[in-house]
Amino acid sequence: MEPKEQTRAPAFNGINVSGEALEADYADNLVNVVTFFEPVTKNSLDTVEIMRLMSRRYESLSVGFWYVMEPRLSCMYHAKESQMTLDRLSLFGNTLFDANNTLILQFRVNELPAVLIIDSNGMIKSRYEGEVSLRSFERSIQARLAVSGYRDELPNMGELGFNLVHSRGSSKLRQLGYVTGDYVFTSLVVPETNQEFSLPDFCLVNTIYPHGPWYVGRDFIEGSGGSTVYISCSRDQAVLAFTGSCDGASVRMHTAIEAPQSLVLGKDVKREGSVLELRIDEHRPYELLASSGDSDVLISLQVQSGSIRLYSVEFCDLERVAGPTAANWVR
Repeated sequence: MEPKEQTRAPAFNGINVSGEALEADYADNLVNVVTFFEPVTKNSLDTVEIMRLMSRRYESLSVGFWYVMEPRLSCMYHAKESQMTLDRLSLFGNTLFDANNTLILQFRVNELPAVLIIDSNGMIKSRYEGEVSLRSFERSIQARLAVSGYRDELPNMGELGFNLVHSRGSSKLRQLGYVTGDYVFTSLVVPETNQEFSLPDFCLVNTIYPHGPWYVGRDFIEGSGGSTVYISCSRDQAVLAFTGSCDGASVRMHTAIEAPQSLVLGKDVKREGSVLELRIDEHRPYELLASSGDSDVLISLQVQSGSIRLYSVEFCDLERVAGPTAANWVR
């Protein structure tokens, strides 16, 4: 959407993913695109992937693309896990870590992902928050370029093969760790300790229940062999878990639904006979399953070997799943 009143963009500076100071000069490009994202949600990561594809299309047309990673997880800030995530996204020197959410506050961003279009004079021309329409976004880019004399050089719109629309409230994120208290612990949680969790005698939709031995970190929980996490989801939902392992972990998955026709397994789940397994290594979102049945689904992830760090679980509405990986869910 277009802002009713044009506002001047704050200075874009900070520390990039290489630990170097970065300061962008808006005057270097006719159009500047700044994308704010968080590293643990599907909408944000899909938006980053789209912007990367868009940057290739407009790399010769004086359009600069910049990225700001919100430190939703403090352990992601200048950490190995963060670098792995950014390497996978192919984000390098033009990506800033937003320590303490400084840039988000300065740019007055209220919802992620957010994409801002800024002209060469440093004025914010368009702002998209939470709801990002690829067609509307690209139309704004081409309008800015057209008034500057670029007409014949503009690429045809709609050639990326999909239309990106993220709707507000399209997913529910459950972050792990003792800070948020955003899921059910069944005993007193002591930060930065190893704890034994008992199985709850109740089940709430979109909730996570650790069972067995887990290490409770600031922004994650870590389970080794013998640990289990139960995840409850409702019908017509896709479930993703942002997790990773430093030693390579084997995880076995079970579901409370016996009718396989109502479940679509995520691309990261491998079936070996009657056994469902995941191999967890790099830190990223792992697609578990999509449920289209008539009842809620209880998933269990049992750590067989190695150890996993579980950062967050995301529940996505099947009707609103969009972006490059949508085909993995809707078949």
